[in-house]
Amino acid sequence: MKLKSVVATAVLAAASWNASATVYNLGTLDPAGFDTLSGLSAKFTTAGTAIDDTWNFTLVEPSSASFSALQTFAVSAGQILDFSAVLSGTNLTYTFGPGSQTLSWAGSLAAGTYSVNVTGTTGLANSQYLSTVSAIPTPVPEPETYAMMLGGLALLGAVARRKAKK
Repeated sequence: MKLKSVVATAVLAAASWNASATVYNLGTLDPAGFDTLSGLSAKFTTAGTAIDDTWNFTLVEPSSASFSALQTFAVSAGQILDFSAVLSGTNLTYTFGPGSQTLSWAGSLAAGTYSVNVTGTTGLANSQYLSTVSAIPTPVPEPETYAMMLGGLALLGAVARRKAKK
């Protein structure tokens, strides 16, 4: 029984040497207008390294945002296998082309801090990927805009009622 636990411990220790679980902080996107932040993953020095990276970014205002993770490679054996990512419970879209693969997402996000979890397994040693987040604040109508809209609807209603009486 003691031999089994020693072997199990050795297997778990060996597996942990070949894993990447890194947290990257891209920072806060500028709320004044369009902004982009990028970061390069660590270089995975051995083939078969399990990737479990987290990319954090912060939005100060509700924004129209996009996130992508891009890996380029010279030979298909260099790609990250099972390359996938999740942002706020949504899987990123995977596209594969000659010499590259991309994970991407675009949509609206409320103000707050977000995490994207990227996973996969390296195909060759010395591979890495690039992550980019872009955002532009979503314009919020001012109260005067709503007042003008309601006034216009009231005017249209009055005109329609007057025509209906004729």
